Amino acid sequence: MAIIYGYISSSAADDKALSDFNKAVLQRLPQYGSYICRDMFAMLPFDNRALCKYSHIIHFAAEYDEMYVMPDDWLEEFESLLSQLYWNHVNVIETYSGNRFVWRADECGLEKISAITKWNRIAFESYHYLKEIEY
Repeated sequence: MAIIYGYISSSAADDKALSDFNKAVLQRLPQYGSYICRDMFAMLPFDNRALCKYSHIIHFAAEYDEMYVMPDDWLEEFESLLSQLYWNHVNVIETYSGNRFVWRADECGLEKISAITKWNRIAFESYHYLKEIEY
């Protein structure tokens, strides 16, 4: 069993327009029946500066039975969603294998809110072997 969780971060000149744009995309997701579904996602309120100082955060999580490594079709579904959202930075962690993925948008203007279709994906082998910080 694996838990996959992460966040999608974005910022724009018009906070409400950004929130409305991304919220509309998430509402179109299926309720169930695929890896990526509507109930996985929640958005922090953009007008609560105690929670979101400089960016909009969409956070998500899901638990998958019989998943031991991030399947390619999960990544394909997720990137299909990313190609419809406006975002700057994305971070995903899969807990069983420890795989970590980061996406960075190639271009992201603060004035024009539109779907991001070009990005770089970086895969990290594991987050399991991080060095502990003593304090």
